[in-house]
Formats: sequence, C-alpha cells, structure tokens
Amino acid sequence: MNGFISSGLSLLDSQELILSSLYLDEETVLADALQIILKEERTHLPVVSKEKKFLGVLGTADIMESLTQGKFDPKAPITSYIRPVEWLLPEENSLLFNFNVLITEGWPTAFVVDSKGEYQGEFKFHDNLFLLYQLLNDLDFYISQTIEAVHNAVVAIDAQGRIVFFNPSAEKLLGFHAEEVLGKPIKNFFPDSLTFKALATGEELRGIPMSYGELNTKADFLPIILGHKVLGAVAVFKDITELEEVSHRLNSNEKLMATLEAVVENSYEGMVVIDDQENIVLMNQFFLDVIGVKVQDVIGKKINDISPNSSLPQTLKSGKAQFGETWHLKGRDFIIMRVPIEREGKVVGALAKTLFKNMEIAKMFAKKVMRLEENLAYYKEELGKFHSSQFVFDDIIGESPRMKKAKSLAHRASQTTSTILILGESGTGKEVFSHAIHKSSIRSNGPYIKVNCAALPEDLLESELFGYDEGAFTGARKGGKPGKFELADKGTIFLDEIGDMSLGMQAKLLRVLQERELERLGGTEPIKVDVRIIAATNRDLHKMVMEHKFRLDLYYRLNVLTIDLPPLRERKEDIGFIARGLIEKINKRLGTDIQGVRPESITHLCAYDWPGNIRELENILERAIVICDEAWILPKHLALPGVMETITLGAEQTLEYALQAAEREILDKTLRRVQGNKVQAARILGIHRSVLYKKLAKYNIQG
Repeated sequence: MNGFISSGLSLLDSQELILSSLYLDEETVLADALQIILKEERTHLPVVSKEKKFLGVLGTADIMESLTQGKFDPKAPITSYIRPVEWLLPEENSLLFNFNVLITEGWPTAFVVDSKGEYQGEFKFHDNLFLLYQLLNDLDFYISQTIEAVHNAVVAIDAQGRIVFFNPSAEKLLGFHAEEVLGKPIKNFFPDSLTFKALATGEELRGIPMSYGELNTKADFLPIILGHKVLGAVAVFKDITELEEVSHRLNSNEKLMATLEAVVENSYEGMVVIDDQENIVLMNQFFLDVIGVKVQDVIGKKINDISPNSSLPQTLKSGKAQFGETWHLKGRDFIIMRVPIEREGKVVGALAKTLFKNMEIAKMFAKKVMRLEENLAYYKEELGKFHSSQFVFDDIIGESPRMKKAKSLAHRASQTTSTILILGESGTGKEVFSHAIHKSSIRSNGPYIKVNCAALPEDLLESELFGYDEGAFTGARKGGKPGKFELADKGTIFLDEIGDMSLGMQAKLLRVLQERELERLGGTEPIKVDVRIIAATNRDLHKMVMEHKFRLDLYYRLNVLTIDLPPLRERKEDIGFIARGLIEKINKRLGTDIQGVRPESITHLCAYDWPGNIRELENILERAIVICDEAWILPKHLALPGVMETITLGAEQTLEYALQAAEREILDKTLRRVQGNKVQAARILGIHRSVLYKKLAKYNIQG
C-alpha cells in the first residue's frame, strides 16, 4: 500500500477531525477481526501494536481475497494479512508539529499518529487534495512568520537603492519604524551602509563592524542575484553588544559558564561554546537534537570529535569574529556566526550561533525579496522618474517679446496650484516649460510624471492613467498596478498631446479633475489623489470643441491658465541665442569643440521657416557639427531645405558630378567624425543604414 506522511499543522490540532479511534490489536485472530469489521460496518480497520504503534491496515478486500484463494484460516493472526504502508516522506519532517497524517491510496480516510508515532485515530476528510492545499497554506504561513521573526535585523533594498524590506528586529535594533523607511533611499537613513557597494559590485561583504549609538553590530552585506542580474541587496545586522559585554565583564570561568548556560538554554537558535582547549563547555538542545546525543555525551569532548569540519578552533587562534558562514552538521546546513570570548584581553573560548536555522529559511527569505523585486518591476521604472524634472526657467532661451511674456506667465502660474494648458506647435518646448513650472512650484520635491496621450490606444491609456486591480483583465499583474495619477500623487502629471485623447477618455479624465479621485480598472473603491495637472497640445482645442471632437466641460477645466508658445519662425531674433545654447549641449554629448555659428550662417538659419521648430534646429546643428572640420559652423555646413548656396561649376563639370562630389565629402566627413560608427552616421544623416551602405559602396568609402 502506498501512501505518504505529511506534517500536521493547525488544521490537525482539533479532535473533532478524528472520525474514529477504533483499531485492531496485533494479536487479534482473523475470525475475530472479520466479526468486528462486519459488526462496525467498516471496510477496513487499522492495526496497532501493544505499544500503540501504527502497523498497517486490514481491509475486507484482503480477507475476501484469502477466502477466494482458499487460504482463509480463522485462527491465524491478522499480522499476516496487514497491508503495510510505505512512508514517502521522512518522519523528521514532522518534528516541529503535533501530528503526522498518513494518507493512503485507496482509503477514504487518513490515519493520524502523534509525534511519538502512537496511533490516534482516523482523520475525517473526503478530499486529499483539499487537505494538501490546507497544509501548504499553513506551511507558507509558518515560513512567512519565521522570516518576520528572524532575531537579526534584516534590511533589503531594490536595484534603485530603495528599502523594500525592514523586519521587526531591524526596527528594534536600528531605531526606525518600517513605515518610515519603506520605499525610501537607504542612504537617507544609513549613509555609511555598504549595501550600495554590494549592489554595485555583486560581491558579498561579511563581518563588517557597524555602530549605532551605543549598540555594536556585525553586518553582512549580500547581493541578491537572479541569473546574472543583481536585483538588490540584503544587509543583516547582528547585535553583538551583549556578547561583547559578556566576554569583557565575566571575571571567572564559573560565572561565564552560568551566564552562557542561561543564554543558551533559553535561546530558540542553535548555540555551542568551547573553551581555550577546544573542549565543548556548552551546547543547547537545538544542536543536541540535530546531532542526536545527550548533553553528557558531548561536554568535555573536542569540538572536532563531534563535528570534524567545525571552524571554531580557528576563532580561538585568530580572535576574530566571522559571520554568515555555512556549517554542515549531520547532513544539514546552518548559517552561523563565530565569536571569540575574551577575558582581560585574552581569548578564553569561542561561541557558534545560528543566524538561520536552516538553508531553506535563508533561501525562502531571498526568494521572497526577489518576488518583491519582480512585483515591483513596474514601480522601479516609474520611481526612477520621480524627481526627474530636468529643466528650470533659466534653461528656456529667448528674448523676443512673446517668449518673455510666456516665461513670465509660466513663472507666475508655477506659484499656484491651478491647472495649466500649454499650447504650441511640435518642437516649441512645451515639455521644457512643464518641467520648469514643476521645478519652481511648491511640489518640486514631489514626483513629475509624463504621459503621451497620443502614444497609446484608449484601453491601454486608461490602465496607464488610472491603473488596474488584480484580475481586471487577462494578463493583469498579480496585485494590480497603480496608474500614473497615483504615482504622481503630491506632485505633477504632464498630459502631452491631450488633444488626441478620445471622448470616452476625456469623460474619465474630467472626473479626476472635478472629484480629485479615481477608480482603478476593475476596482470598486475610489482612490483620492492630490495632483497638479499640466496639459499640452499642438491642436486648436477651441475649434475641436466646435466640431464636437473635444468636450466643452473638459476644455473649461483645462483652460484655467493658458500659455501660448510662439513657433520659431515668429521669433527669429532668438535663433542666434538658441543656436549657441544648442551647440554647447551638442558639444557635451558628442565630445566636440565647435566654437559657434558665423553671422552669415545665422542669416541662412533665419531665412528658413522651421516647421519643426527648436527640435528641427537642434537636428540641423548636430548634423553640421558632425561634418564640420573647422572651429565655426559656416553656411556650407548647413543642410537647409530651400536655402541652397550657389554652386559654381567648372566648364567641364555637370550638376550630377558636383552633387556626387558633395555627397561623397559629406559621407566621408560624417564617418570620420563618428569614428566609423555606421549606425550613428546613418542617424545623423537621416537615412537608413541600408541606404548608407549602398552609398559607401558606390563611392568606395571604407568606414
């Protein structure tokens, strides 16, 4: 008979789950057993020894089989007919619990024995899978509680250096509440922490002495690695203040013995102490159970006689503590600390103590942190954008009257909490203005979140803006996901291209503006948000309202403070100032040293209408810088559509020949400028790589 034993948890602690305690004694003969089974109207009964040990099961099917085969002997002991049970899990899995449950194949019930193996009765359930489910739930609860109850202070950070785990021991030892530190950079609270070094290098740092006030600790800083990626880091702090005080203050071996015995025997963790001769003087019950001996069998013996691979003798010799080592003992691995015991400056012993009772708990903790990292992958991306506003008003270049007016209005608007609408063509700097407004506002320390309303279809835009709850749709992230409005709480959200938003989404956005609350997709509870909204568009919203393409009520909500940005063609007096600023920016990015633009080149730039505005001007100047082999940008370096230099042709030259010569020179200079990088050259020239390769082959240019 096949079956398995499972560790019983709280599910088995109630006697009401015992269906029957009836059993057959091993000395019962077959005839009596059959009579009892028939009388009790049972299909089977368990068989128990004199010592109440569970031996197996006798079923009517087994008796009937002996009758049909002519082997039935009414006076034969039933032990010959017992169907044995194979235990598929080792019994030591049940040491921590009150009961073991034997679930056997073919029987509608399970048999229960206690931790001593004594039979208790049959277990009342009808679905083994349901029992397994309950047991696994209980096991998960115990593991979670164990991680939370680790005696050492444990602090974990994500790849961005933000605290994602802070256990109760960390609160007690380090003096902060979890709610104070979770989600915030660890450097704000522990500037001398080495977790960033472990995060950056992927290397372990162990046994680092750290002091917090009057507390002395030893700390391990460990990277959390999945595959080849460092997902975060864990810091484990062990308070050794008491141990140091004990080792310095005890004046005699007798007092040392009495004190350490009390500490050891009242500890829930494994602990062993040796003297300066490597003899064991203390070992608590945890390690005694692991080794399977009594205390009198180990006291006075050499530690290496009990555990040949023990490193405690090394602690005696070095006088240095070690943390986070693995100790293999009787087929089990323990993560331990080793600490020398000193008196009057002399090492008189050494102590080994478990940091984690087994490797599974340590692995479970690491997996839990990694699961948190996976669940927060979205948050990491968004949190990286917090406080990411890049521009201030001084970065906005322009001395034309319209630009001065726009900057002045934007600066005044930044001091209010009103909704702002920025109008302007593509490339006029709407996003730059939104950054500057956020930076100058009272919300500058809050997040700045940008959303391009034209980049996503309506269904995706809704979940992006408002988030979703778990199960909202197929493929929804477990635990749900916050939307951009939630992430922008206490900060600013920039809604770019709002004129491209559908009427359905406009209605949902209007509610957020009116009620200052939202509901996640698939959610039922309203979520309050405190967000400053800046919207921008290159479309005529008033005209769209007239054409019923934009909601009038939303337009009024947005059109509180309107900033109209002029196109570059209407403020050409600013082109020279803007060009100087852009050249400085491009020089830093490309590592070039162009001095500026010659006046005649400014004339060419002002002769162009700039449909792409400042964004197009930056592209033109970057191309010019790449092909320019002089200190200043000249008209010949500018590729402006419709603004062509007069090309003087020799009598023997054709237009095609001159164009090919110019094209070859541009290709050659561009490649030399980017040191042969064809991808970068194609991007600068505004052509596809395949086109670039054809032209290089045509002119036999080696790049």
